[in-house]
Amino acid sequence: MAAAAAAGLAQKVRHFSTSLIRPASKLIQPPIQVFGLEGRYATALYSAASKQKKLDQVEKELTRVLTLLKDPKLSVIVMNPHVKSAVKQKTVNEILAKEKMSPVTVNFINLLAENGRLKNTPGVISAFAKIMSAFRGEVLCSVTTAQVSKWHAKLHLEVLRASGFLSLKPPSQARCSPVVLEHYFHPSH
Repeated sequence: MAAAAAAGLAQKVRHFSTSLIRPASKLIQPPIQVFGLEGRYATALYSAASKQKKLDQVEKELTRVLTLLKDPKLSVIVMNPHVKSAVKQKTVNEILAKEKMSPVTVNFINLLAENGRLKNTPGVISAFAKIMSAFRGEVLCSVTTAQVSKWHAKLHLEVLRASGFLSLKPPSQARCSPVVLEHYFHPSH
C-alpha cells in the first residue's frame, strides 16, 4: 500500500515539475540543428534574435566579439579559470558598452558569463555562424582534387555555379589530396 502511494506521489511530483517547464514550441527553431553545448546556446540566441528581428545585427556583433576575444588583454581575463566570474562579467560588460552592442548580444554574453561559459564563446559563435549560413541558404561544400590544378578547380566551381548550389562564394574548402588516386592505381586491384 505504501509503495503504491509513493508511486502515485512520485508521478504527481513528476507531472508538477514537468508542467512548469517552458514548452520548446515557443523557441523559434533554426534551419539546422547544431548539437552540443555550443549548439544549445547558439539555438537559443538564434531564437531570441529572430524574435526581435535582429539576426543580421547580432551576427555582425558576434563577429566583433570574436575579434575582441582574440585581444590578448581580454583573453587573459576571460579564458583564465582562476579569475572570478564577477570580474569576467564586469570586464566584458564594460567592453560591450564601449562597443554599443545590441541588448540581445549583451544579454547573451552576460548569460554565458553567469553560467561560467565564456570560454565556450568562440564555439557558440561558430555554431551560430553555421545556423546563419543555413538560414541564408548557403550550402557548405568541399572540392578535393588529386593534384593541384587551377583549371581543374575552376571547372569544379563552374559546375557548382551552374547547378545553382553555389551563387557567389567559392567552396568553403578546396584541397589537394593525392590519396584520391590511390584507389584507382593501387596494386591490389
